Amino acid sequence: MTSSVIAPRCTRLAPAQRGGPIDAHGLTKLRAGARARVLAVLTAVPLPRPWSMNRWVDGLEAWRGREIDLVPVEYRPGQPSGAWQARPAYDLIAYTEHTSALHQDHIIAHELAHMLCAHTGSCLMSESEAAELAPDLAPRALSHLLTRVTSGRDEYEAELIAVLLMSAATSEPLAVQPGASGRAADQARRLAALLG
Repeated sequence: MTSSVIAPRCTRLAPAQRGGPIDAHGLTKLRAGARARVLAVLTAVPLPRPWSMNRWVDGLEAWRGREIDLVPVEYRPGQPSGAWQARPAYDLIAYTEHTSALHQDHIIAHELAHMLCAHTGSCLMSESEAAELAPDLAPRALSHLLTRVTSGRDEYEAELIAVLLMSAATSEPLAVQPGASGRAADQARRLAALLG
């Protein structure tokens, strides 16, 4: 029996190593930067309780002063599960519709991370593949897939931010022991206030 490998159309599924692999120091800086970015965003746009991606995106739109359209698309093996495009007047995020709500939220969070980080690049998808991916969208709607490939660094950063956001969104609110004092307790209270 021959095993077949489906080649990804977009390097978001197989990150390019443009500029070489990330060294340990670069990885530490990237993680610290991602955590700082998440903290800054969550300070400006707290997570709604109970969690709702749509309500949080509404908050992001108000904070950024720019509309974000979430568009469900049909997923086919070997194709990207999500995509972000900065349009002239709004941002478009496409995500796969036939998966769990939690997975959809994670895909959206990953694409929001690309948006918040203003990642750029080029991709390896043909016009016909883009039309096949989302036949109900105008051809221009996924035009960025024809010209965007993100680096391994961008993918790692977006995925780390998505994991941090979704961990905060789906976890129970933090509790700080009454009477606790000191720097760690103060930081825990601040984080608990931000995360609900």
